[in-house]
Amino acid sequence: MSHSCQAIVFTCIDFRFHSAIRDFLVSNSLKDNYDLVSLAGVTKGLVEGDKACSEIILKQIDISHNLHGIKEVLLIHHLDCGAYGGHKAFDSLAAEGEKQAGDLAYAKELIQAKFPNLDVKKVIARIQEKGGENLIDFEELS
Repeated sequence: MSHSCQAIVFTCIDFRFHSAIRDFLVSNSLKDNYDLVSLAGVTKGLVEGDKACSEIILKQIDISHNLHGIKEVLLIHHLDCGAYGGHKAFDSLAAEGEKQAGDLAYAKELIQAKFPNLDVKKVIARIQEKGGENLIDFEELS
């Protein structure tokens, strides 16, 4: 390997999160040390059995692992995700969070079944609008 990095990061395509995700990765010692993949809904298609989406996600992990020697996979979902129907698709923020957390847990299982030597981390980003600005916080799930 001529060059390597620590992780492959999967995020949603939602533009509202780009800067905050970059800052989150830098604050977690991943500055310029990750491969990045953006997909609407992040791993939604994987957990729902969408064959094309599953192939894309697993292929990108395989490539990143083989070319860059990654040690971890970072899955960053967010609330109010359009691929999930946004906040309005759920009865409450708690229900939305539970659905996202459940999908992240299942995605981790599917990924580790194929790549047992990789650490898979699950993160939920929450967005709140205050004074015309989007404030975003991140929670790493166990």
